[in-house]
Formats: sequence, C-alpha cells, structure tokens
Amino acid sequence: MTRFLVLILIIVPALASAQEKTGCVYGNCDNGKGTYVYTNGFVYEGNFLNGSREGRGMLKGNDGSWYDGMWVNDKFHGQGTYVWPNGAKYVGAWENGVQNGYGIYFYINGDKYTGYFKDNLFEGSGKYTWVDGSSQEGVYAKGELVKGK
Repeated sequence: MTRFLVLILIIVPALASAQEKTGCVYGNCDNGKGTYVYTNGFVYEGNFLNGSREGRGMLKGNDGSWYDGMWVNDKFHGQGTYVWPNGAKYVGAWENGVQNGYGIYFYINGDKYTGYFKDNLFEGSGKYTWVDGSSQEGVYAKGELVKGK
C-alpha cells in the first residue's frame, strides 16, 4: 500500500506538469514543422520560419475556436477557415490577419453571406442567403447593402 501511495505521489505531479508544458513541445518551431503550446492554452501545429508561423498550419483554441489555413509572419494570410467559439465560420481569403477577398461567412442560425470582404466587413459584390432559402444579391460597402439587385 505504501509503495502504491509513493507511486501516485510521483506520477500525478509528473502528469500534471506534462499537461502544463508550454512553448515548442514537438518538432522544430524555429524553421520546420512543429507543435507550439501557448500560455493561454491555444495550440498551433504547422510550419514555422524564423520562429514565426509561416505556411500551412492549424491553431486550436481552448475556447472551441480554430483556424486551419495559410500563415505569413504569424498572421492568417491566404486561404483559410476560421471557426469562432459560438460556431460561426468563415471560409475564404485572409490578408494580414483580416478577412480580405472572396469568402463565405456561415452564421450560427443557418444564414450565410457569399461574396467579397474588406477589413472583416462585406465589401463589393455579395449575396446574403437566409436559412429559409430566400436571398438578396447586391453591392456592399463597409458591411452594409448599398445597392440591391
């Protein structure tokens, strides 16, 4: 019985310590592929260049959010998918960490917007489709419909 208690006293703290490890936990997080655990609990798995996230990678949040796609200099850049903690999702183009270019935004209620974005807002040609199948095409500026079709 005493040996069992000693083993528990040794193993449990070791397991807890392994769970709390942060920083580069696998691979090459300077120049190559690796897994990096942040102090906020987020985990990045993917490519690194000069210590920055670069190329293909996935970031998983401890809040249910995640991003899977391309990175440049530690920012979402290129094609990628981001899911917010509430389940809303964006699939499309990113530029320097913001939605810029063509993409689709899926609302949690089933509505969706398909079209162009600038600085995270609807911008240019787009189509908003409600969950019932009805839709509105038009031109958007700063997130607002300015000319319907």
